[in-house]
Amino acid sequence: MTREESLQLIDKAADEGQTELDLAGLEKLPPQIGKCAPLERLVLGKFAMIV
Repeated sequence: MTREESLQLIDKAADEGQTELDLAGLEKLPPQIGKCAPLERLVLGKFAMIV
């Protein structure tokens, strides 16, 4: 996944108030992830973070 693709997914998740976001394949979380306040689950490959 490219950085641009991840930023598009983050923007969409933030706009829609999604509670789950899959960023598998991303090596580094961009600071924009902070826009996704309603997140309850963040998938980063094999592992998922429950917040």
